[in-house]
Amino acid sequence: MAGIGFELRKIFHGTSISSRLKGIAFATMSTIGPTIIFLTMLIGINLTLTFLNVNEAKQVFFSSATLYLFLFSIIITGTTGTTITRFISDRIHENEEEYIPSAMFGTSIIVSTLSAFFASIIVVLLYLDGYQDLWLLASLYVLTIVVSITYNLMFFISALKEYLKITAAFFVGLLMGAVTFALLYQFTQVDVLISILVAMVVIFTVINLMLIYLILTFFNHSNRDYFAFMSYFRKHPYLFLSGFFYIVTLYIPNILYWMFSDIAIQVSIFRVAPSYDMALFLAILVNLSTPVIFVVKVETKFFEKYQKYVGSLINGTYGIIEKYRKIMLKTMDIELFYIYEVQLIITIILTCAGILLLPMLGFGGMILNYFLLLSIGVYCTYLMYFTVVFLYYFDDQFGSFITTLTFFVTTIIASVLALQLGVTYYPMALFFGGIISWVVGFFRLRTFMKTINARLYCKSAE
Repeated sequence: MAGIGFELRKIFHGTSISSRLKGIAFATMSTIGPTIIFLTMLIGINLTLTFLNVNEAKQVFFSSATLYLFLFSIIITGTTGTTITRFISDRIHENEEEYIPSAMFGTSIIVSTLSAFFASIIVVLLYLDGYQDLWLLASLYVLTIVVSITYNLMFFISALKEYLKITAAFFVGLLMGAVTFALLYQFTQVDVLISILVAMVVIFTVINLMLIYLILTFFNHSNRDYFAFMSYFRKHPYLFLSGFFYIVTLYIPNILYWMFSDIAIQVSIFRVAPSYDMALFLAILVNLSTPVIFVVKVETKFFEKYQKYVGSLINGTYGIIEKYRKIMLKTMDIELFYIYEVQLIITIILTCAGILLLPMLGFGGMILNYFLLLSIGVYCTYLMYFTVVFLYYFDDQFGSFITTLTFFVTTIIASVLALQLGVTYYPMALFFGGIISWVVGFFRLRTFMKTINARLYCKSAE
């Protein structure tokens, strides 16, 4: 978020309605713009499959295969994301930006290697299960790799200020993919599923090339130390573990329900729980505004107070330090509770609207039953994570680790209990994990604030 804050503060400095709307639009595109385009792609694919009368078995296989490869890509990149983000932030702060492009290539090599290994296992198992079309297997293999690279690049583009260009890269990729599919479908005999997979490969390849170009032109000097960031995994183990536990725990209920629940189905080599998976997807949509609200409030209100406080630790008197500390803490309290309250209202309104409208769109039964509680569970999980982000601001890596470890342990326990109690209780896992870890993170933050002068002053003197 290094570049977002400056631009947002400049936009929100104006008091007119138009400047406010511009700021909200900018924050939306810079935080969830790519996500919106991803969702557009997924919805477009589902509509295309339905429109072309692709049979249900093929549709379920396609959604299951892509779900697995996207999930692995998210987990493998998400576990390293907090550490990589810290590395990028430190390099910018220390005017060593030449390390950033090389780190981009280094991390891409690592995630590509891990993704290739995972994809190889999937492809071999599919081949043994009777899926012997080489185009299908090759498309799935390449798609796993390029998607992982895209998620990895997301950590690097957060340091750029060209957010409209970044969003344009996703849009151009989506457009090129649509053209590729249209050409394959109209002028070749390639199966429709393979045509869509090839189009998805084109989408993410184009996105990757454009994002890499933007990164290389923004940081126009690079060294050859491609793996300098690896030392950060030893230097900041709690930072890595907090990111690992957060991203893995988000999907632990899905994985456990795939393996052991009564709602799971077998699709070739894949096991999925369609009703829970779809309900979780809808719950995430309901809470999609949370990152936008967080970025706007933190970057336009809190960050300036935080900078003044940290600056006072270096050359300020005790009275000045205390003055800025109290101002910062008051601002943090106001903005945190603003985020909590506003997003709760949005979540409740959209959830109620979903309960009324989703049956008209063909969603009912278990999906609707799960949707209500999962929406609140995702809400609690997001707010827990944003509380953790405040701990990151004050370099309380152990506190962030304890919070996400609590999320991990409580969610696993709740998932196992839900499996024992029955299908009605399945959405309780994420709800309990999110709310308990949120409480732990909040009280850790409050406790940390009591001794923040000593903690940060000693650290700034190192």
